[in-house]
Amino acid sequence: MENIKKSKEQSEEFGIKKVNSISDLETEIMKIMWTTKEATVREVHELMLKKEIEKKDSGFIPYTTVMATMATLADKGLLKQDKSNKTFIYSAAINSRSLSRNIIGSVAEKLLDKSSKELIYKFLSAVEDVPIEKINKLLDELKSKNKNKI
Repeated sequence: MENIKKSKEQSEEFGIKKVNSISDLETEIMKIMWTTKEATVREVHELMLKKEIEKKDSGFIPYTTVMATMATLADKGLLKQDKSNKTFIYSAAINSRSLSRNIIGSVAEKLLDKSSKELIYKFLSAVEDVPIEKINKLLDELKSKNKNKI
């Protein structure tokens, strides 16, 4: 029990309400929430089952797994819970862009000691299909933002 507590304390150093990453299942649920705007656990579960059936996957995700994961996302501050009715209604507490920025920033701070050059190099090395035009556009935007700060 003490190890679990220590592990949780260590993870509290990261990101939005201690988030430094999210699992594949959490990501899938967040994508559904960003699309639907608000939903119950049952609605999210049904949408996930529908996708699994279309893919003809065997083993389907249990309702209780979706319920627990959505509660965890709410605890992390990524979902809002409306508890005013018998059935909780969830909505996204953060948009995908903000979540991505916070996760990337959090990981960069912890792993790269805020070395932005190294972060950019590692990111671009990992992503193979980024067109040079997009990189140049991003650099231009960053230069413009830095000029406005002066």
